[in-house]
Order: sequence, then structure tokens, then C-alpha cells
Amino acid sequence: MRREKGKGKRERYSGFALLFPFPFSLLPLFLACATVQDPPGGPPDLTPPVLVSITPDSGSVLKDLKKAAVLQFNEVISERPGVTLDQLIVVSPRSDALIVSWKRDAIEVRPKKGWRADVPYQLTLLPGVMDLRNNRLVGGRSIAFSTGGPIPATSTTGRALDWETGSVAAKALVEMIRLSDSLVFWAVADSTGRFSVNAVPPGRYVIAGTIDKNSNRKRDYREPFDSAVVTLDSTLSLTLWTFVHDTVGPRLRTAQRADSLAIRLDFNQPLLPGGPPPGTIRVRTLPDSVPVAVTAIQLPAAYDSARSTRAPAVTDSGAPRPPAPRPRPPAVGVTPTVAPGQRPVAAVDSATIALLATRPRLSNTWVVVLGEALRPGGRYIINAAVPNAAGAVGESTNVLVLPAEPARKDSTRADTTKARP
Repeated sequence: MRREKGKGKRERYSGFALLFPFPFSLLPLFLACATVQDPPGGPPDLTPPVLVSITPDSGSVLKDLKKAAVLQFNEVISERPGVTLDQLIVVSPRSDALIVSWKRDAIEVRPKKGWRADVPYQLTLLPGVMDLRNNRLVGGRSIAFSTGGPIPATSTTGRALDWETGSVAAKALVEMIRLSDSLVFWAVADSTGRFSVNAVPPGRYVIAGTIDKNSNRKRDYREPFDSAVVTLDSTLSLTLWTFVHDTVGPRLRTAQRADSLAIRLDFNQPLLPGGPPPGTIRVRTLPDSVPVAVTAIQLPAAYDSARSTRAPAVTDSGAPRPPAPRPRPPAVGVTPTVAPGQRPVAAVDSATIALLATRPRLSNTWVVVLGEALRPGGRYIINAAVPNAAGAVGESTNVLVLPAEPARKDSTRADTTKARP
């Protein structure tokens, strides 16, 4: 290639001129356009990973099991930040520590202290495993094997419900604690609160369902739970109604006028269903402490329903009181709106609504119906010694002060404040 000099001391390269007969300023654009092509590798992969096999095989009996259990997939799976693989693996019975290792297209699982001898195991893969393209496995799988002895053909099924919110307890922690040696067989409920604990030896157990708020797979302080003592023979089915168990009784938070014959009492925790025992709520007038008869104590929904069926009450001004609106039932398949600071409420279906209807919903509020009308400007002291949902009794006092009746203007008297003409 030779360099030639032209007029005006301008240089040009004749070889490049033959290859690129256009200004050199357009060369980067030409090279960029030359690299445009179809994406390599064909169409995008939208298929989630497939669990090919689990070792050991389901139903096998291995008396000297030393190796880790292996879950083999058909492609490389992702170890996502923030969602570790051990949250997707359940090995029952529970061990002190579980080692879960990522092996590209496989997951290896083993207890830190090794497999127990003569114990039936249930290994469960929960939904959520993803590949490198974020395709998510929506189904799970469970197998049972033994380190000695036959695998029990038992099944414990049911549903965990959030009694306080009136919905299902999605992803609830379900534990079966054997009374003879405290060995814990466990499982995690699905998104509808349904659970299944299989391959559990027959015997006496304490079964508990917990709403695991922080997903640490153990019951912490003030996490809602329910428990029962059961005898497992072959099959067992039950419903767990979870709620916060307080050892300190409820305290009266506020007292408000519901209408001319009722007072609304709000407590700081859920109350025992069915209403308090007779005489546990007393109302007296101040300052002379004259008792006021209590004719009924009802839940707000029951009180509003009863009031709407009665003849229209009359307000203090003499106008008819409009009937109270009836609460609407939750829509099927629709998740209710949750206020900030409250636990999210799972969507309910027709089966859940029918199941929740078998028990009255827990409430922090009671309406006390009196035998006489409340006086405008009056002061009332309310004493409460009531049990919470766990049966613990708390004593508290509150004072209700009603506004005085506004003075009425005397229209017969002349207004002397106006200036005379």
C-alpha cells in the first residue's frame, strides 16, 4: 500500500480508497451495521426446570445411609440471592442443622450430624426452583424412605386458618411432636393453608400450626398458632385455628357510645368467643356509683344485625334513625385490602368461607346493651374482667363521658343585642 501526496499537502491512501469509496467518518457506522444478526441459540427458553430424579428412591430402606440425598434437574438451576435453596427443602423429621448444597443442575441435602438410624424420612421439594432464565418450577414433589424398618403408611392432613383475620394461613409451619421422645415431624402448608405430613410412625403427638411471619421455620414470640394432642393410627384430618396466645389478659382500651342504649368497648387483644361470663362487665353512674343494668353483650356484627331488624330507633333529636348497614361477606377469590402495619390476608374461596363460618370470628370489640338510656352529660364507669381467646383474664377500668345536650335558643325572647334604629 502506498501513500500519495496531493495538492494542498493533502494525503490519501489509495488502497483504502479502493476498498471504502466513502468518507472515513462513516466507517464506524458501517462496522456496527455489519454485526446485526439473529440472537444466537434459537428461540428463548420459557420452560421451567424439570426434576428428573431423587436419590434415594421413594420407598427404599437404607440401614447404613451415609451419602447426601440428591435432587437431579434437567438443566442448571439458579441459586437466587435472598431466597436460599434450603427454604425450598423440607426434611422430616427435623434435624439440628441441614446442609443444602448447590451443584449446578442438582441439589444435595443431608443432616449435619448424619441420618438417624431406624427413622422414616419424608423429603419434600417445595415450589420455587428457578433456572438461569428465571423460569420457575410451580409444583413440588415428596418422597419417603427409611434408614431402618418399614415406612409407615400414615397420613395427617388438614388446613391451617388465621382465626384473627378470617382467612387461610398460607405457608404455615405444621409440626407433629412425638410425646415419647420429642422427635419433630413437620411440613409447610401450601398457599391455601392445606398441609400433609406423611410417613409418621403411629403414636401420641402434639400437632401445632404456626403462622411463620419471619420464615425461620420455628415458632417465635407472639406468632399466631394452634395446637392439639392427637393419637395417630393410620389417617388423621383436622383444622388448626391459629391466633396469638397471650398469657396476660385483655385490657379495656376505649369506651364509646354506640347509641342511646349501648356502649361499644374496644380491648387491646382478641376476646374469648361467645361473650364474657355474666357479671364480668359492670356499668355504674358517676359520681354516685349507681349500677346500670346490663341486658346483653354482643359482637358488633350481631348487634348491628339485630338493630337493623328491629323497628327504626329514634335519635335524640326525634328523627328516625336509619338502619345500620349490614357487613358485606368477603368476595370469593378476591384478596381484601390490608391497612399499613397489618398482616396480609390471603384470598378466600367458597370452601374457606364455609369452614370459617363454623366458628365465630375473633374480635377485640363487644357492644354492651343497657337496661336504661344513657343520659346526655352523664358520666359512666365501666369495669371489665374478661378472658382473651386463650382464656387469660384481665381486669381494667374506663370512663365514658357523654357531651351535654346543647342549650336550645328561646325564640319567645326578643334579641336585645341588635341596635335600635
